[in-house]
Amino acid sequence: MSEAAPSRLDDYLDVFVSPTALFTRRSDGKFGQALLVVVILSAILFFATKSAMAPIMDAEFTKGMAGAMKANPNMTPEQIEAAKKFGTMFAPIFILIAVTISPFILGLVIFLVTKVVGGALNYAQGVTIATFAMFPRLVDSIVGAVQALLMDESKLTSRYSISLGLGRFLDPATTNGYLLALLGRVDVFTIWVTVLIAIGIKVIAKTSTAQAVAGAAIVWLIGALPVLYQAMRQG
Repeated sequence: MSEAAPSRLDDYLDVFVSPTALFTRRSDGKFGQALLVVVILSAILFFATKSAMAPIMDAEFTKGMAGAMKANPNMTPEQIEAAKKFGTMFAPIFILIAVTISPFILGLVIFLVTKVVGGALNYAQGVTIATFAMFPRLVDSIVGAVQALLMDESKLTSRYSISLGLGRFLDPATTNGYLLALLGRVDVFTIWVTVLIAIGIKVIAKTSTAQAVAGAAIVWLIGALPVLYQAMRQG
């Protein structure tokens, strides 16, 4: 008897245990169901971990408002409170929109970077790699929320407080913002995402290991741009 063809459920297991097999199977560039799964699970995890993550969200808001007040010293306490209420009310929508469009943006970056390093894949394949590379972020959400529940609330001063990386050991109040933004990306889950991107490029674009690693490293650097921009705005 012939072996049964892998099901879609195998994709969600293989992204963690056998990404090479996953990307070999999904070189067809079909990512729709996987993206839907990521969006749904992200929504569930957001609401499930909302209370645990509230101190960190408050700390990040306060830091953001401090930067905004530097740029606009005329902001009143009423305006700050209104901004906080607006952000709290629409945070779920903003997050789900970000989760939905991120694979398309990251997929475009992967598509272009792969060409730069000498590989060849189409845009849909780039989005496929990006979509499956987001799955470790679901684990990141769970691990972060568990830490937030167990830690002293006074120590939850930024998103780096629950990072499994270098950012955890840096004081956001005294560390240079640009340095924190860069070193903050040296963490277990960001590296895991980057490794998945490298494997996806190697398997789907049929590049050498060196080309795939170079491509993923460039994607990692490009991924630092938004946090560097945020650091610049916060002064």
